[in-house]
Amino acid sequence: MFSFGFAQAQTTNDVKFDYLGKIKPRSAKEIQSSLISVGAEMMDRDYTIYKNWKEYLGPLGIKKARIQSGWAKCEKVQGVYDWAWLDEIIFDMVAQGVEPWIDLCYGNPIYPGGGGFTLKNKHLPSSEEALKAWENYVRAIVTRYNDYVDEWEIWNEPNYGIQPEQFARFSVLTAKAIKSVQPDATVIGLALGSQVNYQYADGVFAEIEKMDGIKYIDQVVHHRHITAPEIDEPEIELERVIDKYSSRIIIRQGEAGCPTQKSDMFAMKDQDWNELQQAKHILRRLMYDLGRGKETSIFTIIDARYDIDGKSVWNYKGLLASNEKLEVSRVKPAYYALQNATSVFDSSLKPISRFSYEAVNDTNLFVFAHENSYTRKQAVVLWYGNRKPTLSVEKQETDITVFGGNFDFPVWVDLRTGEVFAIPENKWKRNGNIYRFSEVPVYDSPVLIIDQSLITIVADNK
Repeated sequence: MFSFGFAQAQTTNDVKFDYLGKIKPRSAKEIQSSLISVGAEMMDRDYTIYKNWKEYLGPLGIKKARIQSGWAKCEKVQGVYDWAWLDEIIFDMVAQGVEPWIDLCYGNPIYPGGGGFTLKNKHLPSSEEALKAWENYVRAIVTRYNDYVDEWEIWNEPNYGIQPEQFARFSVLTAKAIKSVQPDATVIGLALGSQVNYQYADGVFAEIEKMDGIKYIDQVVHHRHITAPEIDEPEIELERVIDKYSSRIIIRQGEAGCPTQKSDMFAMKDQDWNELQQAKHILRRLMYDLGRGKETSIFTIIDARYDIDGKSVWNYKGLLASNEKLEVSRVKPAYYALQNATSVFDSSLKPISRFSYEAVNDTNLFVFAHENSYTRKQAVVLWYGNRKPTLSVEKQETDITVFGGNFDFPVWVDLRTGEVFAIPENKWKRNGNIYRFSEVPVYDSPVLIIDQSLITIVADNK
C-alpha cells in the first residue's frame, strides 16, 4: 500500500498515559464504505491537475470525491464531446476504490445564452438552444459514466446570483434528464453556499413543489466555511425547511474547509491561519457531522490556483500544498489527520443517538459516541469547540462518566497526530455499563476514548 511517514504530525508531548504507537492508515480499497468525501473540484478549469496529485487519493482512505463535470471543457465544438480528461480521472478514482460524485455545473459559451464557467460568471444556460444543449450534455455524461457514478449534483452555490424560480426550473429539467438515463441515480440539489441560505432553499423548493418535481430530488447539499465549525444554526433551519417538503430527502455537507494562510479572496480569507489550525478545524467539522450521522466532505485535496480576470489567485484550503506548476510541494498535517479519521470512522461505526454522559470542565465541550455495528464496542469523541482553533496543543484534564458504555480495553487517541495511549487502570472504573474516566486530556482538536479492538496500532520509535 502506498503510504506516508507518520512523523509529519506535531506530536502530543503532555499526555501522562503510556504510549502504544500510532493508528495504522487504511487505503480506500481497505474500507468498505464511509460517510466521508474529499473535494477534488476545479479540474474542469485546470485550477488543479489530477495526474499531479492522484497518488495521494487512495491512501487518504476516503470513499468518495466530489468533482465538477466541466461542460465547456467536454464540449468545445457543438455536439462533439471529448471525454478523455474525465475518463482519466473517473476510471482511475474507481480503480483506487474511490467513487466520484459529479457536480453538473457551469455553462458553455459556445452556445448563445450558454452561461458562464467562472466564479464571477456562473450564470445558468438561459436560451432555448443552450438549455437543449445542456440537456443533451447531461444525458450524454450520465450515459457514459453510469456504471461508475450514481450521485449527480446540480450546479454549485446557485444562491449567489440565481433567482429561486429560475433555479427550480433548471433543477427539475436537469434531474429529469439524469433520471431518464439512470433511474436509480441519486440526484443532489442546491449546493448552497457556506452561509446556508435556507430562505433561498425554501423559495426553490416551493417552486419545485408547484412543478411536481420533489420526487426527482433525493438529497440536498450545503457548504460551510466558517471560523468555528460547530456553529450550525442555519443548518438546523435548512433541515426544517426541507422537512416541510419531504421527509425522504437527505441533507449532507458538501464543502467545508479551512485555509492555511491568508489569500486575496475566498471564504475565511480575512484571518490568519496555519497548518495546525487547519488540521484541528477539519477534524472538528468531520467529527461534528459524523456524530450526527451526516455525510460530509472536506474541501479540498490540494491548493488551487484560480485564474480571475487574468490574475492568479490561490485558494489555500488544500490538504496538499501546491507549487506554481500545480504539483504537490508538501503534504500538510491535515492530510495525515484526515487519514487517521478515515481509518477509524468507516460505516461500521454508527453514532449513538441517545448517548448519555456527565463531564467536568464541560463548557464548550463537544462529546459524541459511536458503536461498532458488529461488536457493539464504542468510541467516544471529545473536543473543545465553538471558537476558532488555537495555536496551542496544551490539554486540559477532565473527568467523564459514560452511561451505557461498552469497552474491554479503552485507549486514548489524539486523532490529529494518530498517537495512541493506554489509559491506566487507576484512571478508569467500570460499574456494569457505567464507565468513569478520570484526568482525560482534552483540547480544541478531537480526541478519542475508544476500545482498542476498533483500531489497528503500529509501533514507532518515539
